[in-house]
Amino acid sequence: MKEAGTANLPVVAIVGAPNAGKSSLVNRILGRRQAVVSGEPGTTRDRTYSRAEWSGREFVLADTGGMEPHARLGLQALVTLQAQVAVAEADVILHLTDSRTGPTEADAAIARELRGGPASLVLAVNKLDNPADDTDRYRFYSLGEGEPHAISAIHGLGVGDLLDVVISHLPEPGEPEEEVLPRLAIIGRPNVGKSTLLNRLLGSERAVVSEVAGTTTDAVAGEVSFGDQRYVLLDTAGVNRSARRAAGVPYYSSLKTSQAIRSADVSLLLVDAGDGLVGGDLDLARQIGDAGRTCGVLVNKSDLVSRERVREIEDTVQARLTDLKPPAVPVSALGGQGVEEVLPLAESLYRAYNLRVSTHEIAEFINSVVGRSAPARGVKIRYATQVGATPPRFAVFANRPKDLQDSYIRYLENSLRERYGLWGVSVRINVKSSR
Repeated sequence: MKEAGTANLPVVAIVGAPNAGKSSLVNRILGRRQAVVSGEPGTTRDRTYSRAEWSGREFVLADTGGMEPHARLGLQALVTLQAQVAVAEADVILHLTDSRTGPTEADAAIARELRGGPASLVLAVNKLDNPADDTDRYRFYSLGEGEPHAISAIHGLGVGDLLDVVISHLPEPGEPEEEVLPRLAIIGRPNVGKSTLLNRLLGSERAVVSEVAGTTTDAVAGEVSFGDQRYVLLDTAGVNRSARRAAGVPYYSSLKTSQAIRSADVSLLLVDAGDGLVGGDLDLARQIGDAGRTCGVLVNKSDLVSRERVREIEDTVQARLTDLKPPAVPVSALGGQGVEEVLPLAESLYRAYNLRVSTHEIAEFINSVVGRSAPARGVKIRYATQVGATPPRFAVFANRPKDLQDSYIRYLENSLRERYGLWGVSVRINVKSSR
């Protein structure tokens, strides 16, 4: 499923054997490090979608894992299935091959699978780094996919000419879609069940699910609905606490999770009931708070532990995540228990994230809060108002703002949280001089 705002755009799917350079080509086309790039075959496992443009034509670029059409079992079969779904959705298929290996049996199998479909087919030969000698591309005529176009994704050679060919096959553009949907990110440590939960919510095998920790390395967008509200749902790579100090795929997976947190309106932090709330979960919650976003906690695999253990984790969430005080919901992504509560939780978080209250109401409420417990001697709070939303931001005017203690500001914050149901929301209070 395409990302929000792209429903009327044509799809260009990049497919090929493992390690042909698909993610490098995606990054070259997008002009940023969107896909994780590694020398290890199979780094990209899910299909991911990005909005792209060339010569004034916009399209959706679908990156896929390495296809192995003969795979029948295991992770590689799941990866191949993801690529086949992208092919079925595509208007143009870009088959990327590797000049250094020459046409392989895997390339031939992919070509046989692609030929005869409704989508236009473009063949590219990657890793031809010498523009003066592209003779190796002629060997790929044997695949029967037409002219092989020579490129070097790493160096950018021939990519512009290739895109000219690609957009020449695109269908006529449809009417632009203006709607921007709120974004939900499912985040958590490796192997806590994020992709299983995503598939449960979407009702399809949308993300690759495996018992191998770290199977998902890219954010994957899908669309879900609750009532009249539609959301873009993001799945992200699992993040270890050591990921930021690591190199290669773990580092970039951590980077993409941070990007997803910043771009999401609501983050759903998935916690393993067996492990409880651990340091990696606290790090992710801190990122959500620092980004000014809102957070709900999903206690996954709760069917495998006692009710007392679940309540203990819920109490720990409230005791440790004091900056957000997020609500916690027990679920079982695999069994389905409690999953029906996930989208209602997301909706309540999103409403709180967008809270807007009139100046008169906020002023009256803060006055009543100050009346119950006044600040330090000599400090007078004169006035209060809401100055913004997403997240809710408030200004409090005092005669001596520098003397208003942090503990009292936290008291005001918690009072606002209780009054307006801002659980899981990063509430911001700015103290200003009433003079």
